[in-house]
Amino acid sequence: MRSPLPRRARVLTLVAATAATLVALTGCASASSAADSADGETQDVTINQAVQTLLYLPLYVAQEKGYFEDEGVNVKIDTGGSGNASFAAVLGGSAGFSIQDPVFSAKSHEQGGEGVIVAGVQNAPAEFLVGKNDASAQDDPTILNGKKVVVSPSPDSTWALMTKMIDTYDLKDVDLINVSLGNELAAVASGQADYAVVPEPSVSQAVDQQDMHVVYSWPAAGDEWNPFAFSSLTSTQKYVKANPEATQGVVNAFQRAYNYIYSDEAGTIEVAEKYFPKLDKSTVASAVKREIEADGYPHGATVTEEAWDHNLQLAADIDNVKKYPADATSYDTNVDTTFSDKAETSYPAKN
Repeated sequence: MRSPLPRRARVLTLVAATAATLVALTGCASASSAADSADGETQDVTINQAVQTLLYLPLYVAQEKGYFEDEGVNVKIDTGGSGNASFAAVLGGSAGFSIQDPVFSAKSHEQGGEGVIVAGVQNAPAEFLVGKNDASAQDDPTILNGKKVVVSPSPDSTWALMTKMIDTYDLKDVDLINVSLGNELAAVASGQADYAVVPEPSVSQAVDQQDMHVVYSWPAAGDEWNPFAFSSLTSTQKYVKANPEATQGVVNAFQRAYNYIYSDEAGTIEVAEKYFPKLDKSTVASAVKREIEADGYPHGATVTEEAWDHNLQLAADIDNVKKYPADATSYDTNVDTTFSDKAETSYPAKN
């Protein structure tokens, strides 16, 4: 295990994350989640996403193509506004599943709580640094010295990636500014920050509509990042044990969505356009193509041990988890491949 790196970033909080602690929510998690219907009827399931983003496009494809319904689940999509809030919804019992950085599961286990990843949603660190200045940081990250960079609140991935970058390149006087997910570009446009770390469609929106430039790409930063368990479908052991059929149905639907994305780009773009109607169609198309070309979406539902290791080693390096590897943060403790293995057998991956 590599030793934790020193933290040099000073975090300026503009918008608070969630106030509730994960341990407290674990202790009071609702026991009223409906178990699988004995008569085989469609079961209602809530999936709480951190924010509406193209990173979670498999969720929207599964919904729009009727895969959830085909698999016996009626899915309601809620939006938490942050990774903290979405995972808190699962721990609190108001959602069966959440989508956010899987590190939340490991952190919960470190505090004696629950958390289990049953499928991947984003399999690459598909984040990009954008700003008004077009000077590239890909080969010279020191241009970020003395700058303000917008990231999502700790422990979300944009914060983790940027903190790691600061430590790796010994960057000086870089201020990380926390804003709620979805408000990153506004902070740059208003002059509160020089750069923002964002996913699609914010990247294409920044370039096409706000005269910004991509100055750094994490997918292009080296093989050490890929595969990377960037976003996951997360639940609790208690929920999946009580609802195995619904869990299998949800994971099956995601596997079918991955297959659709990699076999029908035009149809996938149409789904994305529906979920991002305020964006120009050209921006949406560009964003989807960038994600597909980066292999951002999984080809199979299983979160691999290699992908988990890349995320958790980063988390350990920046002190986002207490220790890795350790029982609480291990792959075996946090990832259940039971449902993803069955989904991949039923619906083999399309490359």
